[in-house]
Amino acid sequence: MTPSTPSPLGAVVLLAMIALVITALLWEVNAYVRRRSILTPARFAWRLFGFGLLLLVFAGMFAGLYLIRFSDRLSAIRYWTVFLALAPIAVLVLVVMAIRDWRWVMGEQLRRRMELYQQLGEELRRMAGKEPSGDGRHDG
Repeated sequence: MTPSTPSPLGAVVLLAMIALVITALLWEVNAYVRRRSILTPARFAWRLFGFGLLLLVFAGMFAGLYLIRFSDRLSAIRYWTVFLALAPIAVLVLVVMAIRDWRWVMGEQLRRRMELYQQLGEELRRMAGKEPSGDGRHDG
């Protein structure tokens, strides 16, 4: 049985996925540095950790398929066993992080909406307490 060579299309797809993760990482860093993000420093650090995990998974797949030339089948089996054991754990961590991040963003959005409604209520109470300005005539 001859070993099959991986598809060049697979390499292009993996490299495109790595490029997308790096682009998203740079976008997130740019938004955080320019203060266009609502993330706290701890949330930002967790996002960076998540991007790092994604890069490790994709780079590990690329390296195992296209870069590493295994000397024998046993070394290839060891590599893929360890990789396939760790990759689902990394993906599970990413899913848990995404759910927690989504819940935090929704909570932050709700908190900001409540603040806006409180400010609106205070402004309406302030306006209701004032006497109408002008000469008292109403157009209409």
